[in-house]
Amino acid sequence: MVQLALDKGISESARYYKTTRKTVRKWTMRYKSEGLSGLEDRKRIPKHIPHKAPKPIEDKVIELRKTHPAWGPERLKMHYDLLISTKAIARIIRQAGLVKVRRKKWKKQRDLREQKRQLKPFQLIEVDVKDLCDINKYWPQMRKLNLPRYQFTARDVRTGGSFYAYGKTKDSTNSAIFIQYLLSQLKHYGVEMSELTIQTDNGTEFIGNIVKKHSQAGFIKVLECFNVQHRRIPPRACTWQSDVEVFHKLIEDELYDIEDYKDWGEFQAKAYAYGLYFNFKRKNRWRERKTPAEILGELKAKVSTGIFNLPPIILDNYIDETCKGGYHVPKSGTIFRKNS
Repeated sequence: MVQLALDKGISESARYYKTTRKTVRKWTMRYKSEGLSGLEDRKRIPKHIPHKAPKPIEDKVIELRKTHPAWGPERLKMHYDLLISTKAIARIIRQAGLVKVRRKKWKKQRDLREQKRQLKPFQLIEVDVKDLCDINKYWPQMRKLNLPRYQFTARDVRTGGSFYAYGKTKDSTNSAIFIQYLLSQLKHYGVEMSELTIQTDNGTEFIGNIVKKHSQAGFIKVLECFNVQHRRIPPRACTWQSDVEVFHKLIEDELYDIEDYKDWGEFQAKAYAYGLYFNFKRKNRWRERKTPAEILGELKAKVSTGIFNLPPIILDNYIDETCKGGYHVPKSGTIFRKNS
């Protein structure tokens, strides 16, 4: 525009660029006096702002924000009795580049999956209990055939392999029998017990009754017996158990919500068949579309894929029985009766 004005005049340039002669004249004069730098936009803010926060206060806000990166303008003002408005504090934080960018959910999930890939097979196993009474198709059959109400579940975080058993009660006794049943299977297939961590929530079926100060939950006793570490998630941190919770949703949709059962035998057969299907046949699209058995085989672990073949048992059947014990049968339940 300026070049056209210099060549053919201000009026011709204004008509060609569909603007006013005043605008063309302004930019032409800037170009003549300052050159190309004169064509850059100039700041329109006033040089003096009477109500602007003094520099010492701005420095204090920046220092406080660095000390408390999770605190917003309102909390900083309230806690430290700052004499400027919350809008002014927000402006100072924004101009200093101290705004905490909230990570997208998909980015968190991607980073978490990458962390899980760094784990070894059977290094971290999540254990939880699922209440089956809120499943529309399963509930009437549970009442009619006296089927179990609770599913005790364990899932390996690295491979996604899942193990489960059933109980009519959700207590320390059944959880102790389940974890002994599982750990016996893992030990039989060569899993190093000292490198294994079992993660649970803070339910009494895992940690016992806090009122009984001098008692210890049977679940924890079994872990100590196998030299396995126990990790409890923080209160209300349900996302820490995301892997086992996802399995609970899958088995509800793909088994309990679609299958019918004639008797106990058919229920146990279908439950066992689903476990084999999940661990050996069902591909997980969040794990590169591979089954737990395929992942375990590709990692070249010393553990055989046969470790995933663990039939789901009815835990209540082993409370009062006395047996010799073994890799697939829990030991006598008498050691857990004290903590039921």
